[in-house]
Amino acid sequence: MVTIYLDKQVFSHLFNAKEEKYSLLREKILSHKDEFIFFYSNAHLFDLQDDKTDIKYTEMEFMQSIVSGYHLIYENHKQEVIKQSPRNAFETIGKIEDFSWLENFDFSQITEEQRNVINNIVDISIKDLKGELDFDWLKKRAPISVDELQMDISTFTSLMKFVSHYFYENKESYKIMRDNTIARYNPTSIKAEGENVFNEQLASSPLGLSFLDIIQASLTQTGLSYTDFATVYYMSYILLDLFGVNKETRKKVKFRNMQVDCYHSFFGSYCDCMVSDDEGMRLKSKTLYKLFNFNTKVYSIDEFIEKFDEAINNNKKSAREYFDEVLSDYITRQVTRVETKSGQSLTYLSTSYKYFGYFNCMIERKSKDETVIILHKNNDLKQPILAKELEIITNRIVRVFNDMGATFTLFDEAVEIPLLKADNWNRFLTLNDTDVCLTRFKDTPMLCLWIKLKQPILQNKN
Repeated sequence: MVTIYLDKQVFSHLFNAKEEKYSLLREKILSHKDEFIFFYSNAHLFDLQDDKTDIKYTEMEFMQSIVSGYHLIYENHKQEVIKQSPRNAFETIGKIEDFSWLENFDFSQITEEQRNVINNIVDISIKDLKGELDFDWLKKRAPISVDELQMDISTFTSLMKFVSHYFYENKESYKIMRDNTIARYNPTSIKAEGENVFNEQLASSPLGLSFLDIIQASLTQTGLSYTDFATVYYMSYILLDLFGVNKETRKKVKFRNMQVDCYHSFFGSYCDCMVSDDEGMRLKSKTLYKLFNFNTKVYSIDEFIEKFDEAINNNKKSAREYFDEVLSDYITRQVTRVETKSGQSLTYLSTSYKYFGYFNCMIERKSKDETVIILHKNNDLKQPILAKELEIITNRIVRVFNDMGATFTLFDEAVEIPLLKADNWNRFLTLNDTDVCLTRFKDTPMLCLWIKLKQPILQNKN
């Protein structure tokens, strides 16, 4: 693991260090933070808004000592990283439940999608309040798509303030709505337990739609775009609770807290692992990460303590130990698929290790002239890779070879950042029996380690 997302409660445990395990973990994180990247998001700041004392500012400074300003945000339909301290970000962030901005909002500048969303949400809300929504409205209601708003601005603003009160101030409203939704649409209490069979199982419920179909129908009915993944994820997270598939306990559930947990879960998906003390959030995150094919691991604090120790020890391995792991999987040769293109064969092999504490995929590229082993990390190729991540892996590989007597240089920002921006970055390492190249593909943000064999290796043909 390299990229790590700790939710706010975990940071609070580390900050207060009331138990020995937290003080020990805090010490390890601070002493090894140059080997990892820790992130925070606006979800942490929303949680801190609940603290009415000045202690929150001290806690933000502590967070900064770990995250070094790596702030996950969502812009241009993708997750991005900016450098900003939690304290500076906190000064500019609004509150989830604050709708006062509507009073000065310029409705003449709204987009077609925003107009459709307003018209549909207003129509659905009013019909729901009047008891006029049909049981199967998700399937049969015709979404509104017109060229103008269907209600005046003052009425819309008043309705949004009512909704704000309904969900954020009246603690029982959401619970009652959830009880009614489960009774009508999931009366047999279909749940997500390990496997995602719940998706199709819901199709046997009275509504007759799978979970993915319910998400699509909800987005269509409200006029929201299915192409914006943050919207899809938010809708999915809320529906998991609303339909009782992964629901918070009735005593605990609060709509605002669930929204913030959703943001934690969403931004946690950017990282190699997400750590939370909240069982409900962990269960929902595991369900959605699996449903959407994310590779992010979800850990409790105790699980993370164990995994973090493993990662620290893995980072200390020698070059021989790392290469023994690569060779073990290469020789065992458990083929998952084979592709042939342009006179080359690409053989995808199963892996049992995380090579150099990072790469978890292996491809053999073979031509008549050479054989190359390609190691890479299985990640979202639409997600940018940080220069800091490249620096950590570069320095890790340089260290293990320099321990053998080589004199390779560490990552130099002044030299290598311009090369990264020009898509012309790589590191060549020449060894006795192999040539090694660490590079980033031009067309994808994937970091790869190429190992060109100078002598053939006997492999298991079975």
